[in-house]
Amino acid sequence: MTAATLSAARSALLAVLATVPAVGIVHSRERFAASEAEFRKLYQYTPAQAEDGFGVDPHIRGWYVRRTATAEVNANGRILNEHHWLIRGYMAFKDAVESELIFDELVERIRAAVRVDTTLGLPGLLGGSTQQERGVQVASAGPVMFAGVLCHSAMLELSTRSWAEWRKP
Repeated sequence: MTAATLSAARSALLAVLATVPAVGIVHSRERFAASEAEFRKLYQYTPAQAEDGFGVDPHIRGWYVRRTATAEVNANGRILNEHHWLIRGYMAFKDAVESELIFDELVERIRAAVRVDTTLGLPGLLGGSTQQERGVQVASAGPVMFAGVLCHSAMLELSTRSWAEWRKP
């Protein structure tokens, strides 16, 4: 596996996420901070205009991308890397605006953006038949406490493939 291949896949995934309307803040890695207030600021989103029931009120709405595993296999004399990604998201819970429905729609917009984007290597995304996984899978979703705030959360999973260069010229 080459770092450039992994880096390119991460960059492409981040670029796709950035195209999703009202996605919020997207981090290239899982973030931490010394205090809860500093941590909350990392995921604090202030929309430039009203996009949904939250209006222009600042609130937690953010995501991070992490590579969770890579499998390297021999495929007909070539080296194939399968990268497994976690896209973890959080959005403040606000019952008065039906925030669960807003969050579910946001998850579906992310799934749709990945499904139609060609920069992630389609058809290099796993799943060549109707019985195989393809695109973004929703591994879990539900309420969590995040940075001291009740939030909706989702763990989205995605696998990508790329060829590794291993022969010297």
